[in-house]
Amino acid sequence: MRKAGHKKKDPIESLLRKPPIATEQGLSELRYLILTQGMPNDTSESDQYSYRPYIWALLLQVPPVQAKEYINLIHRGASPAYSKIRNDTFRTLTTDIAFQRKVSETSLIRVLNALAWRRYDAYVARRNQHQELQQRPYRQSRIASGLLNTPSRIVSTSTQATTQSSNTDDECMAISELYVQGLNVLAAPFLYSSASETQAFALFDTFAHVCCPLYVKPMLDGVHLGLKLLDTCLKIIDPTLYSFLKSKLLTAELYGFASVLTMSACTPPLSEVLILWDFLLAFGAHMNVLAVIAQLLLIRDSLLSSASPMQLLRTFPPLQAKKVITLAVSFVPKLPEELYNLLVRHTYDESVTDKINKL
Repeated sequence: MRKAGHKKKDPIESLLRKPPIATEQGLSELRYLILTQGMPNDTSESDQYSYRPYIWALLLQVPPVQAKEYINLIHRGASPAYSKIRNDTFRTLTTDIAFQRKVSETSLIRVLNALAWRRYDAYVARRNQHQELQQRPYRQSRIASGLLNTPSRIVSTSTQATTQSSNTDDECMAISELYVQGLNVLAAPFLYSSASETQAFALFDTFAHVCCPLYVKPMLDGVHLGLKLLDTCLKIIDPTLYSFLKSKLLTAELYGFASVLTMSACTPPLSEVLILWDFLLAFGAHMNVLAVIAQLLLIRDSLLSSASPMQLLRTFPPLQAKKVITLAVSFVPKLPEELYNLLVRHTYDESVTDKINKL
């Protein structure tokens, strides 16, 4: 007879107690348990710091967090994208009471501003490397023509005007590189789940720049590829629904943009988003495209019977993560191997752009 108050043993927690977990075999077992068992989603105040961020760190292969690096980024003050960040943060998950209670706007601003500085440093490094490559032939030609003996003020005068005129353009480009639409919502689940800003930043930084770097480019390249793939996959998975939406001139660009952009984090409740993200971090961010299709199929009958389906699609119904995951997994065998390969790679591999755009 079970003792009163006895807590059922959590299989994922049991796995974590059997190191080493960070091996291919251990991670494979962890992914399997996430798919079949799931993680506890107790969002009570007493249990809000669960082992979820530790699991996410394992799946993202984020090393132990060094607080000094994050603190140094914070101490640099407002980044060039600070105003742009402030214009977004106050409207992040405003309807989710648990998020608003736990995560302050100030905390969200700090994490996004730190990420902007990280992206700024990467931008400057790329720009300097590009300039170095451009100047190399020029220096070689100067050596060949004997211009190295020419006074530097004469040589530099010819390029000074060009350099000054490009500064403004560089500054505008830098700001567009530092912060893009949707980053505030992508940061939200990490801040909510983590025990510290430092931990949230490390997870967020890795997710954005390793898992889905094309989603955070200035023109949101990966997002638009994902929307194109959503249309293509829906046509295969449910031709009837696809044709119906197309007859109403409804493409994924119109109804799926926010869901693809934010990895479905824009659809409440956050407690369900966390369950979906356990799955996405375990099996790949590309699966969100299929998760969005799953959300469509859950309201399929209502859509097909509606004279104005966009009214339903303007705001997706509350997320049901487990149903969505089950459907998303069931879609995979229906997709041609080549199409699924493009789906997997569209979040990070620019070389698939032309193939996807020709679908």
